[in-house]
Parts: sequence; structure tokens; C-alpha cells
Amino acid sequence: MKSIVDMRRKHTKWSIEQNPVEIMIHRTEKRKKEGYIEEVESDVGPFTVRIFVANSSSPQKVTTLAGEKQVDRYFGLLADHEADIQAGTDVKDEFEAMGMKFLVKSICPQTINSQNVGYQGELERVS
Repeated sequence: MKSIVDMRRKHTKWSIEQNPVEIMIHRTEKRKKEGYIEEVESDVGPFTVRIFVANSSSPQKVTTLAGEKQVDRYFGLLADHEADIQAGTDVKDEFEAMGMKFLVKSICPQTINSQNVGYQGELERVS
């Protein structure tokens, strides 16, 4: 079964190579300390990924206490099995590509026989 995993990893890399984008991720992690939560910032990468149109939703305005921003979840991401891309309540991955700023909203490992062959994610474009 190893050959199926290798073949799928090659397919993922081939798909990325059809329209590659190199990204450097700025990661903000929330870590529990003694009585408070500390935010730790770091840069991860670079990674070569493919950014693609995922759906045709229109941009939305989101109003928060800090102000108003426009977001759209029009884009998706494909990365190979070696990429370190995260999303969750305690970690925020952001990057800039193609003249836009993106936030990783979700990231799902693609697995075959319990082995990771790549990642597919949902991106939010933030302006």
C-alpha cells in the first residue's frame, strides 16, 4: 500500500506545481501560562502551495468591537504533506500572496491508509 501513498503525494505535488505560490506564514499561538494566556508570534515556512477559487460567495462586512472589516471565503488552499499549516481556536496562521492577505480558517489533512498525503484548507481573504 505504500505505493498508493507515494503516488497520491506525487499527484498532490503535481497539482500544486500547476499554479504554485510561495508563502511565509505568520503564526500567532495562544499558550496558557500561570494565570494568563500568552500570545507567541512566529514565522513559519516558506511553503509552496496552490491557492484556488473554492466557491463564489460574495464579500461580507463584519463589524467587531475594534471596527469593521471586509472578508470573503472565496479561496481554498492545497499543500503537500510536509507543510506546517494550522488553524484553530488557539492558533492563527496568516500570510500574504498575490497582493492579498489571507487567514487560514480551516485545514484538513488528506490521508490514505492513515498516512498524510497533503492538506486542503479554507482561506478567508481579509482587507
